[in-house]
Amino acid sequence: MQASMTKFAIDDGSTNVKISWIDNGEVRSVTSPNSFRKDWKSAALLNDRKVFNYQIASTKYTYDATSDKALSTTHVAFQYDDLNLLSVHHALLQTGVKPGPVSILVTLPITEYYRADDCQKNEENIARKKANLMREISLNKGELFTIVDVEVLPESLPAVLTTLMDSGVNEFTKSLVIDCGGTTLDMGVIIGEFDDVSAVYGNAEIGVSMVTNAARKALSAADSDASYLVANELIKRRHNREFVEEVINDISKVDWVLERIEDKITELGAAVAYEAKTFMRNPNRIYLVGGGAMLIETAIRNAYPSLGDKIVMIKAPQEALSREICCYHAADTQAEAV
Repeated sequence: MQASMTKFAIDDGSTNVKISWIDNGEVRSVTSPNSFRKDWKSAALLNDRKVFNYQIASTKYTYDATSDKALSTTHVAFQYDDLNLLSVHHALLQTGVKPGPVSILVTLPITEYYRADDCQKNEENIARKKANLMREISLNKGELFTIVDVEVLPESLPAVLTTLMDSGVNEFTKSLVIDCGGTTLDMGVIIGEFDDVSAVYGNAEIGVSMVTNAARKALSAADSDASYLVANELIKRRHNREFVEEVINDISKVDWVLERIEDKITELGAAVAYEAKTFMRNPNRIYLVGGGAMLIETAIRNAYPSLGDKIVMIKAPQEALSREICCYHAADTQAEAV
């Protein structure tokens, strides 16, 4: 009897890849940061530290969490390039599942998945994404998964599927979903319990990368050049003084660096709130998802003061999309089997 092929749901964002799969009836999830540079690393001194040296065509890459030479992934072109292929395969290796043939569900930002003029699927972009992930890649002294099937889905909206089903909304409820990711801001209006999607909107110029880039510039000015991964970790752990002082070399500039980060977080929140109010002035509910959800929560609550507890941050907002896609397609598969 042939074993069934594992299917992974992957939200391959520019900053982190979030991956979910079903393991013995339970949903498992892993978040894998993107931090790659060109050329290979030498073998690690410690036996328990694995080195990930990849090759795509004639170009060599390595995973390097701390290098300030890490390649930028905070641009829409990331969805179709070597770094996207690297990030997906690297994330698959972090699952602990034995490499073999796999089927994957991946995502595209709303601005890439739908055409701006008529809101229909952009089949060209979808085909480009599939073709990119089917390309050959090798891991030096290691085995990779073989991607045999790729399905592409739009970002953000499926992340609230379970939450909406359990929320008691009626058929007229208008729910605004705000997904603030590393590079893009995606929004959509859902009617009822996913009875209809009445509008979608995306802005490829607004994302957490605004804060990340500001953090890296401030770190550089404080004699602390850092990778995108380290800068993002500093943003997340900015209230942990011990961690902050480990990352910033010039201790006299610690408060200055933190102020630059807070200023940019405020700017990001204001930009998202403005876009949200322009897109949907008076929704009945708001759901926040994506890696930047916690950074913009205060700004959204201030922009929609009358909604109160009807503004909800989805549990584990960064992994919500991959988790929900995984559950939804697992249920579909089971239904087809019956």
